[in-house]
Amino acid sequence: MYHLSGMRNSRSIDILLNLLRLGMGVFFLVTGVLKIGDLGQTADFLTRSDLLPEFFSMPLACVGVAMELVVAVCLILRCSYRGAAVWGLVMTGVFLLLYVQAWARGLNLSCNCMGSTHEIINYPQDTGVRLLLLGAMLLLVWDSRRRGTISARKPRTFDFSEA
Repeated sequence: MYHLSGMRNSRSIDILLNLLRLGMGVFFLVTGVLKIGDLGQTADFLTRSDLLPEFFSMPLACVGVAMELVVAVCLILRCSYRGAAVWGLVMTGVFLLLYVQAWARGLNLSCNCMGSTHEIINYPQDTGVRLLLLGAMLLLVWDSRRRGTISARKPRTFDFSEA
């Protein structure tokens, strides 16, 4: 009897993790698409973070948005799931570090993130949201490792016995 309830719990966990994967994929897709229309705002955020020279801001903004879109598609389609989960974890970790260092240095930033451009007036709240996203990505990395590599293709074998 215990085994059957464990099976149901396992299915429930799989369903919840699939919903989390799809939700994070849609989240990255929406935020990435919204940022495409205003890359200047994202570059401005990077410039005002005052970590790198200004000329790095626009290329980094473009790379960041491209990464968001690739991670989004891979999470939604579960294509290269482990890689997408790791890159999503890296992205959320980097943005968390940007927020924490800006908060520690007393910088006034506005952010073109999560679907809206807004002045960051409550660093603890914004940092908490990013911590939740980081936690979600940690769960997806764990799930991707737990599931192992899922391949849609059958491995090709070659027979050289008659050669």
